[in-house]
Amino acid sequence: MLVVLWIAFMPNVEEFYTREFLVPRLADRYGFEFGTVQVTRDGHSYESPGIVAVKPEGPFARMGVRSGDMPFAFHRNGTAAMYHALMAGERGTIGEFDVVNAADWSAGRDKSAFRTIRVQPHARPR
Repeated sequence: MLVVLWIAFMPNVEEFYTREFLVPRLADRYGFEFGTVQVTRDGHSYESPGIVAVKPEGPFARMGVRSGDMPFAFHRNGTAAMYHALMAGERGTIGEFDVVNAADWSAGRDKSAFRTIRVQPHARPR
């Protein structure tokens, strides 16, 4: 029974912990602000965790991350996927995470809304 509960709820626990505790520690290092992004599509409006600001000269801007990007992964684990990709880059391997841009998605620009951000191996930003 405990195994079933662990399998069912582990992704939610990891996503929550990453969003609330791990990602805020990376914001200054990578030059972004994480918060809530508003999306309106097909008459429905909702909020999602995402990048609310990007410093123009910061590492995130150089990777191609834009304000309004929402990390995306199946089972709502986008923030955890972004964190793991950044840590992979710091460990010297290539990492990737997917994003959906709120403005593009809201405007119906589906092809430009979904992008994969590639994290090159790098030394830990200061």
